Amino acid sequence: MSLANAAAVLHWLKRDRVDVAVGELSAAMDWPKSSASRLLKDMAAHGLLERDPASRRYRPGLLMLELSRQYLSREPLIEAVDAELRELTARTGYSTGISILDGTDIVVLRSRAGTNPLRVVTPPGTRGPAWANSTGRCLLARLPDAEIARRFTPFPPPARPGAPNDLAALMQRIAVTRQRGFDESNDEALAGVSGISVAILDPEGSTPFSPYFAFSAAQVGRPERQELADMLLDMAARLGGTPKPALDLLETAHG
Repeated sequence: MSLANAAAVLHWLKRDRVDVAVGELSAAMDWPKSSASRLLKDMAAHGLLERDPASRRYRPGLLMLELSRQYLSREPLIEAVDAELRELTARTGYSTGISILDGTDIVVLRSRAGTNPLRVVTPPGTRGPAWANSTGRCLLARLPDAEIARRFTPFPPPARPGAPNDLAALMQRIAVTRQRGFDESNDEALAGVSGISVAILDPEGSTPFSPYFAFSAAQVGRPERQELADMLLDMAARLGGTPKPALDLLETAHG
């Protein structure tokens, strides 16, 4: 198994893909089907991938998840935030999680299903469009404008109708996020799903990450969304040293 080819497969998988079939990989990489099949089998044998017996498609394996968990276990601030999110899920009944930024995408690191009848579940490893997600815009807000423009030129294909559809619209949303310290998404990346997020930067200088609430868009009214935003802002101020803006969601919310 070529290490370079295995890395190419993993990089290809992380771009908005959950799994892959032999034929798809062969076409994408311009490899013979026999070579693609052999590589995928070898990666599965070493735990990098696993094969779904029903669909015969390959997805990231348990080894990759175990390594990511081990890596994150070295980040005490992430562990502290995750512990508080566990309490917030128990208190509110809504799903919570943590995401990081990867290019123009977000990747879910931690995810916890809520206890309400309408649950939003995004498993660890799930990728989504950063421009159409509250976590993504919170993390993009930490970057210089020039870097945001570089990443989004050309602008990616449209997500759902409520999401920014060009760089100017994205920068308007990011400006509001920077002002109030959090962001809210409504029916943008996923149909019927809303989210509220903040961004936290470890004082030690680790990669910024974004804790979030996720819930059905029809499930939570404006006053309760304000309460959820305040919970995240309080946590960010307490654990990450991020000052809490004196702004009201009711006055500045978008959408």
